[in-house]
Amino acid sequence: MVVRLTDADLEEIIYERNLPSDLKCQDGIAENISLIDCRFGKATMRETWFEGVHISHGSISLQNDISLKLESDTPIIEMHFNLAGTQYAQVYGNGQKFVVRERQHNMFYMPEFEGYIESARQKETSQMLEIHLTEAYFQRFVSTDSTLLNRFTEKIDKKELSMLHHLHMTITPYMETLVQQILQCSKQGIMKRLFLESKVMELLMLQIEQFETSVEKKQSTVIKANDAEKIHHARHLLEQNISKPYSLLELSRMVGLNDFKLKKGFKEVFGNTVFGYLHEIRMQEAKKLLLDQQKSIHEVAEYCGYQYVQHFSTAFKKRFGITPGGMRV
Repeated sequence: MVVRLTDADLEEIIYERNLPSDLKCQDGIAENISLIDCRFGKATMRETWFEGVHISHGSISLQNDISLKLESDTPIIEMHFNLAGTQYAQVYGNGQKFVVRERQHNMFYMPEFEGYIESARQKETSQMLEIHLTEAYFQRFVSTDSTLLNRFTEKIDKKELSMLHHLHMTITPYMETLVQQILQCSKQGIMKRLFLESKVMELLMLQIEQFETSVEKKQSTVIKANDAEKIHHARHLLEQNISKPYSLLELSRMVGLNDFKLKKGFKEVFGNTVFGYLHEIRMQEAKKLLLDQQKSIHEVAEYCGYQYVQHFSTAFKKRFGITPGGMRV
């Protein structure tokens, strides 16, 4: 598996990786960190791979507009999670363009690939998590009772570049938790491989499940671009104020939408109600803090907006099937 990035204007190779096509490695798992410093800016690529799976976390700081040629000589399925910034790609020859915005995800099939990545310089660092699966690995987990997956696998059989669906989905709080667990995993050797593989499988399941349950609803939804931006801003405000959240009316006034439009639009865009989403954020943050063990259960409850610990414990057990104290045993 040869992956190569070339400066499209100067025709200079700025990154190249050559791995076995099945991603097998002698010690069961391998890792690498690549630092790129070129005229476009700087980038760090942290890679981990084991048989059938390649995980890449890219962090890119662009000082200038970029135009990079991307080449890969091995077909792969890519689970793409855009964590920050907006990524643009154009396929060489047929002119297909892909745009994945911040906190969106999708699944791509790329046969032997040759295309261009283009992006304008950005004030903030952009980040993405890409999980590449070999065709053989992916086929082990694909069911044929799904219309959506059937269409996707038909494209794979025909060696056609494709997406799981032409609409991208929003990264859910639970997906984000799994992504962070992958990025922050400190285990070593076979334990790391087992841990990462379990998280990859869970993310794969969540991706397919979210598309299966939401895509038809999303296809019939028509939300004005200006309203969509306001709805995304409302989500940002929720995430920044989980201890003392705004009321629905306050949130509506702050983003410039009436409460009916906000409620309806939020559910259509994110597949959850405003306060259902807030609850999920609180529970995922609580789980992370409890595992970190730097705060007491009372402090975690307070941080997550609960006045009484018993109410927090009840909500936590209902969500995860275990008490907050049980998380620390």
